[in-house]
Amino acid sequence: MESGAVKKIKDAFEDILADKKTLIKILSVVLILLAALILRIHDSGKADITIETANTSAESGYSEGSNDNGEENNNAEAAQMFVDISGEVKNPGVYQVSRDTRLFQVIEMAGGLTEYADADHVNRASFVEDGQKIIIPVKGSEYASGSNPESEYAGSTAPVDGLININTASADELKTLTGVGDVTAEKIIEYRSSKAFKSKEDIMSVDGIGSKIYEKIKDHITV
Repeated sequence: MESGAVKKIKDAFEDILADKKTLIKILSVVLILLAALILRIHDSGKADITIETANTSAESGYSEGSNDNGEENNNAEAAQMFVDISGEVKNPGVYQVSRDTRLFQVIEMAGGLTEYADADHVNRASFVEDGQKIIIPVKGSEYASGSNPESEYAGSTAPVDGLININTASADELKTLTGVGDVTAEKIIEYRSSKAFKSKEDIMSVDGIGSKIYEKIKDHITV
Protein backbone atom coordinates (compact mmCIF):
# COMPACT_ATOMS: atom_id res chain seq x y z
CA MET A 1 0.00 0.00 0.00
CA GLU A 2 2.84 2.33 0.82
CA SER A 3 4.23 1.92 -2.62
CA GLY A 4 0.86 2.74 -4.16
CA ALA A 5 0.49 5.88 -2.00
CA VAL A 6 3.97 7.02 -2.86
CA LYS A 7 3.27 6.46 -6.49
CA LYS A 8 0.08 8.48 -6.34
CA ILE A 9 1.87 11.34 -4.61
CA LYS A 10 4.64 11.17 -7.17
CA ASP A 11 2.14 11.18 -10.05
CA ALA A 12 0.26 14.09 -8.49
CA PHE A 13 3.51 16.02 -8.03
CA GLU A 14 4.51 15.35 -11.61
CA ASP A 15 1.08 16.54 -12.79
CA ILE A 16 1.52 19.72 -10.78
CA LEU A 17 5.00 20.22 -12.22
CA ALA A 18 3.71 19.58 -15.71
CA ASP A 19 0.90 22.11 -15.27
CA LYS A 20 3.35 24.59 -13.74
CA LYS A 21 5.70 24.28 -16.71
CA THR A 22 2.79 24.86 -19.06
CA LEU A 23 1.74 27.87 -17.04
CA ILE A 24 5.27 29.21 -17.05
CA LYS A 25 5.47 28.78 -20.82
CA ILE A 26 2.18 30.59 -21.29
CA LEU A 27 3.27 33.41 -18.98
CA SER A 28 6.60 33.66 -20.79
CA VAL A 29 4.89 34.00 -24.15
CA VAL A 30 2.52 36.64 -22.75
CA LEU A 31 5.42 38.61 -21.26
CA ILE A 32 7.33 38.46 -24.54
CA LEU A 33 4.29 39.74 -26.44
CA LEU A 34 3.76 42.53 -23.92
CA ALA A 35 7.40 43.54 -24.12
CA ALA A 36 7.28 43.60 -27.92
CA LEU A 37 4.09 45.68 -27.83
CA ILE A 38 5.62 48.16 -25.37
CA LEU A 39 8.77 48.53 -27.49
CA ARG A 40 6.70 49.10 -30.61
CA ILE A 41 4.58 51.76 -28.94
CA HIS A 42 7.71 53.43 -27.58
CA ASP A 43 9.45 53.45 -30.98
CA SER A 44 6.32 54.75 -32.70
CA GLY A 45 5.99 57.60 -30.23
CA LYS A 46 9.66 58.48 -30.62
CA ALA A 47 9.35 58.58 -34.42
CA ASP A 48 6.35 60.91 -34.19
CA ILE A 49 8.26 63.23 -31.91
CA THR A 50 11.26 63.22 -34.26
CA ILE A 51 9.14 64.03 -37.31
CA GLU A 52 7.33 66.79 -35.50
CA THR A 53 10.60 68.28 -34.30
CA ALA A 54 12.05 68.11 -37.79
CA ASN A 55 9.02 69.82 -39.28
CA THR A 56 9.11 72.51 -36.62
CA SER A 57 12.80 73.11 -37.25
CA ALA A 58 12.25 73.30 -40.98
CA GLU A 59 9.44 75.82 -40.57
CA SER A 60 11.52 77.84 -38.15
CA GLY A 61 14.50 77.80 -40.49
CA TYR A 62 12.36 78.88 -43.43
CA SER A 63 10.93 81.73 -41.46
CA GLU A 64 14.33 82.92 -40.33
CA GLY A 65 15.71 82.56 -43.84
CA SER A 66 12.85 84.62 -45.24
CA ASN A 67 13.55 87.43 -42.80
CA ASP A 68 17.25 87.37 -43.57
CA ASN A 69 16.62 87.50 -47.31
CA GLY A 70 14.17 90.36 -46.86
CA GLU A 71 16.67 92.35 -44.82
CA GLU A 72 19.44 91.67 -47.35
CA ASN A 73 17.22 92.82 -50.22
CA ASN A 74 16.23 95.98 -48.35
CA ASN A 75 19.87 96.73 -47.55
CA ALA A 76 20.89 96.11 -51.15
CA GLU A 77 18.20 98.49 -52.44
CA ALA A 78 19.12 101.10 -49.87
CA ALA A 79 22.80 100.87 -50.89
CA GLN A 80 22.15 101.77 -54.54
CA MET A 81 22.77 105.32 -55.76
CA PHE A 82 22.72 107.15 -59.09
CA VAL A 83 25.25 109.71 -60.30
CA ASP A 84 25.41 111.71 -63.53
CA ILE A 85 28.86 112.12 -65.05
CA SER A 86 29.59 114.20 -68.14
CA GLY A 87 32.29 116.41 -69.60
CA GLU A 88 35.57 114.84 -70.65
CA VAL A 89 34.69 111.16 -70.24
CA LYS A 90 34.23 108.72 -73.10
CA ASN A 91 30.73 107.57 -72.20
CA PRO A 92 28.89 110.28 -70.23
CA GLY A 93 25.60 109.33 -68.64
CA VAL A 94 23.79 108.27 -65.48
CA TYR A 95 25.31 105.31 -63.65
CA GLN A 96 24.05 103.19 -60.79
CA VAL A 97 26.67 102.76 -58.08
CA SER A 98 26.87 101.47 -54.53
CA ARG A 99 27.63 103.52 -51.47
CA ASP A 100 31.28 104.23 -50.72
CA THR A 101 32.00 104.49 -54.46
CA ARG A 102 34.84 106.83 -55.38
CA LEU A 103 35.03 109.13 -58.36
CA PHE A 104 37.73 107.14 -60.16
CA GLN A 105 35.39 104.13 -60.16
CA VAL A 106 32.61 106.16 -61.80
CA ILE A 107 35.11 107.44 -64.39
CA GLU A 108 36.04 103.83 -65.19
CA MET A 109 32.35 102.96 -65.61
CA ALA A 110 32.07 105.89 -68.03
CA GLY A 111 34.88 104.48 -70.19
CA GLY A 112 37.68 106.58 -68.72
CA LEU A 113 38.87 110.13 -69.34
CA THR A 114 39.31 111.61 -72.79
CA GLU A 115 42.69 112.94 -73.88
CA TYR A 116 41.39 116.47 -73.27
CA ALA A 117 40.37 115.91 -69.66
CA ASP A 118 42.00 118.10 -67.02
CA ALA A 119 42.70 115.35 -64.47
CA ASP A 120 44.84 117.68 -62.35
CA HIS A 121 41.76 119.56 -61.19
CA VAL A 122 39.73 116.46 -60.37
CA ASN A 123 39.94 114.64 -57.06
CA ARG A 124 39.46 111.10 -58.29
CA ALA A 125 39.81 109.69 -54.76
CA SER A 126 36.73 111.55 -53.47
CA PHE A 127 33.49 109.75 -52.63
CA VAL A 128 30.43 110.36 -54.80
CA GLU A 129 26.95 111.10 -53.49
CA ASP A 130 23.49 110.02 -54.57
CA GLY A 131 22.11 112.33 -57.26
CA GLN A 132 25.47 114.04 -57.77
CA LYS A 133 26.23 115.81 -61.05
CA ILE A 134 29.90 115.28 -61.97
CA ILE A 135 31.46 117.22 -64.82
CA ILE A 136 35.05 116.49 -65.85
CA PRO A 137 36.62 119.74 -67.13
CA VAL A 138 38.63 120.21 -70.27
CA LYS A 139 42.29 121.20 -70.19
CA GLY A 140 42.96 124.92 -70.19
CA SER A 141 39.82 125.99 -68.36
CA GLU A 142 40.23 128.42 -65.50
CA TYR A 143 39.03 127.88 -61.93
CA ALA A 144 37.70 130.43 -59.52
CA SER A 145 40.31 131.53 -57.00
CA GLY A 146 39.91 129.81 -53.67
CA SER A 147 37.86 126.98 -55.16
CA ASN A 148 37.86 123.87 -53.02
CA PRO A 149 39.02 120.65 -54.77
CA GLU A 150 37.01 118.71 -52.16
CA SER A 151 33.75 120.35 -53.26
CA GLU A 152 30.60 118.39 -53.99
CA TYR A 153 31.37 118.27 -57.69
CA ALA A 154 34.85 117.18 -58.69
CA GLY A 155 35.54 119.59 -61.54
CA SER A 156 32.11 121.13 -61.22
CA THR A 157 30.81 123.71 -63.68
CA ALA A 158 28.51 125.28 -61.15
CA PRO A 159 28.27 128.90 -62.35
CA VAL A 160 30.58 131.36 -60.60
CA ASP A 161 28.81 134.66 -59.94
CA GLY A 162 26.11 133.49 -62.34
CA LEU A 163 28.55 132.99 -65.24
CA ILE A 164 28.62 129.90 -67.47
CA ASN A 165 32.07 128.41 -68.06
CA ILE A 166 32.04 127.61 -71.77
CA ASN A 167 34.96 125.20 -71.35
CA THR A 168 33.18 122.93 -68.87
CA ALA A 169 29.45 123.66 -69.04
CA SER A 170 27.06 120.89 -69.97
CA ALA A 171 24.78 121.12 -72.98
CA ASP A 172 21.83 121.98 -70.72
CA GLU A 173 23.79 124.82 -69.12
CA LEU A 174 24.91 126.16 -72.49
CA LYS A 175 21.31 126.16 -73.71
CA THR A 176 20.41 128.68 -71.00
CA LEU A 177 22.36 131.26 -73.02
CA THR A 178 20.43 133.44 -75.46
CA GLY A 179 20.60 132.12 -79.02
CA VAL A 180 22.12 128.76 -78.04
CA GLY A 181 19.97 125.73 -78.81
CA ASP A 182 20.59 121.99 -78.96
CA VAL A 183 22.64 122.10 -82.16
CA THR A 184 24.80 125.06 -81.14
CA ALA A 185 25.41 123.63 -77.67
CA GLU A 186 26.70 120.40 -79.22
CA LYS A 187 28.92 122.40 -81.58
CA ILE A 188 30.44 124.26 -78.61
CA ILE A 189 31.17 120.97 -76.83
CA GLU A 190 32.61 119.44 -80.00
CA TYR A 191 34.83 122.47 -80.58
CA ARG A 192 36.25 122.59 -77.04
CA SER A 193 36.94 118.84 -77.06
CA SER A 194 39.79 119.50 -79.49
CA LYS A 195 40.73 123.03 -78.49
CA ALA A 196 39.94 124.80 -75.24
CA PHE A 197 38.58 128.33 -75.30
CA LYS A 198 41.33 130.73 -74.22
CA SER A 199 39.03 133.73 -74.03
CA LYS A 200 35.34 134.45 -74.17
CA GLU A 201 35.72 135.84 -77.69
CA ASP A 202 36.92 132.44 -78.92
CA ILE A 203 33.35 131.18 -78.79
CA MET A 204 32.72 133.09 -82.00
CA SER A 205 34.93 130.50 -83.72
CA VAL A 206 32.07 128.04 -83.25
CA ASP A 207 29.86 127.73 -86.30
CA GLY A 208 26.53 129.39 -85.57
CA ILE A 209 27.77 131.96 -83.09
CA GLY A 210 28.38 135.32 -84.63
CA SER A 211 29.02 138.75 -83.21
CA LYS A 212 25.32 139.41 -82.59
CA ILE A 213 24.87 136.32 -80.42
CA TYR A 214 28.20 137.00 -78.73
CA GLU A 215 27.07 140.49 -77.72
CA LYS A 216 24.02 138.94 -76.05
CA ILE A 217 25.92 136.27 -74.14
CA LYS A 218 29.34 137.82 -73.42
CA ASP A 219 28.27 139.10 -70.01
CA HIS A 220 26.99 135.65 -69.01
CA ILE A 221 29.99 133.49 -69.91
CA THR A 222 33.53 132.91 -68.68
CA VAL A 223 36.50 130.59 -69.38
